Amino acid sequence: MQKDAFRPGGRNDDKTSQAPERYRHTEVEIGFLDRPHAPDLFLRRVRPPEPIARLLLLHASLVHSEYYVPFALRLAALGIETWLPDLRGHGRSAGERGHTRTWADAVADARTSFAAMAEDAEVPLWAGGESYGALVAYSAAHVGAIDPAACLLLSPAFSIFYKPSARVWWLLRQVGLPVFGRVRPWRALPAEGITLDPTVARALARDRLCNHRYTLAFLLRMMVEQRGLEIPDKAWRIPSLVLLSEGDPITDNKVSRAMFDGNPAVEVRSAAGALHSLVADQPRWAAAQVANWLARGGAAVAKS
Repeated sequence: MQKDAFRPGGRNDDKTSQAPERYRHTEVEIGFLDRPHAPDLFLRRVRPPEPIARLLLLHASLVHSEYYVPFALRLAALGIETWLPDLRGHGRSAGERGHTRTWADAVADARTSFAAMAEDAEVPLWAGGESYGALVAYSAAHVGAIDPAACLLLSPAFSIFYKPSARVWWLLRQVGLPVFGRVRPWRALPAEGITLDPTVARALARDRLCNHRYTLAFLLRMMVEQRGLEIPDKAWRIPSLVLLSEGDPITDNKVSRAMFDGNPAVEVRSAAGALHSLVADQPRWAAAQVANWLARGGAAVAKS
């Protein structure tokens, strides 16, 4: 990866100057990660003046990085610099909308973003995400595509409540994936279950950069990855904070808890008053959990 692969597009100094004192000197930058043989990735960086860590935070499947800037500002108040890429086919990044050829494409996007974040880094590097993004970050770390010192996983999509029968699943993989992989639903996929906040729900419905019509291949490849997970993951040694919503109607929290059951490197906490997206419904709680985790050394911030 070229050292100057990130092309800055500008700074949002006007907004940061109007922010509360704890955000006053935080910079919000935008740019692109240029890749000659893969889709370019749009990137936002939220940078406090003296970061104690850099976090690669990957977005959920429907949305893009813009929805995570307010949460990243909360993390900036804790000294965490957050890198927010749009994965290929999402937001302002290049690539076929709502489609990936292989799961390795998503892992490659995480690898590229993490490598860019690692350049000239003098602080520990973390990785994580919300929902689909958390699954991608976990998968990338598991196969060694990224090497984070700690992970922050929000409502990780390790399993969804839709579980087809063995026969239906065989048909989906053997017939649906190769034959109908690029087929999209006639109607936009609903956003029910994501958030309790009507303002966010309205934004999701009207945002043309959101992916409302994923290909069948995108959804099936995510499910294939989910079904291939080792539960529990006895090999996981990365210090991790896993935040769950007690009211999540999309991902199965029983599986998320079972994934790290008895693992001393992982803390799992849950919040009431939220649907699937904690960033939308409980951002203050989520940031407070990160602060508490940091205070007790759970993120191993001394590791570089």
